[in-house]
Amino acid sequence: MNVRRFLFSVMLFTLSPIIMQAQVAPATTGGGNFNLALGAGFSAFNTDYAPDYMYGVTAYADLKLIRWFGLEIEGRTIRFDAPGPLAETTVGGGGRFLLPHYGRFQPYAKFLIGIGRIDFPANPLTPQYTHDTFIYYAPGVGVDYKLMQHVYLRGDFEYQRWPGFPPHGLTPYGFTIGANYRF
Repeated sequence: MNVRRFLFSVMLFTLSPIIMQAQVAPATTGGGNFNLALGAGFSAFNTDYAPDYMYGVTAYADLKLIRWFGLEIEGRTIRFDAPGPLAETTVGGGGRFLLPHYGRFQPYAKFLIGIGRIDFPANPLTPQYTHDTFIYYAPGVGVDYKLMQHVYLRGDFEYQRWPGFPPHGLTPYGFTIGANYRF
């Protein structure tokens, strides 16, 4: 065995308690600003096309970038309790602005832009025209409630504007109740 390696090993072994105590606090506490939440929920929407509320499911992902701002991607399909073949499906994304939290409650505001598809009954004058796709935008507000360490409940309200839908656009709005898991 080489004498240098032996002396280096002895010195390293001898100094290891000092080296181990050089950092008395952890480098990170695990509570950084960057986090991801994946969630799903049940939605009730006034589609602005059907006479009554319709129901569906929503899936979303939130990515918190800095203390008060993050991104949200959301997909929703509203098709239950529909009169005939009516359905609205949206996929959008945008900014999510976190407001000051109150205990376990974390309120937020959001603004999404995306693509919406509507399926509707055929018109006798245009029997082949039964669906169309439009750009929409949607401001919204909501609150997340911390149920457990990584599990949050969510209540969300969203007002959509589909300006391209003839003749004057659509303005669906509704609520989503769900849960998410934060990594």
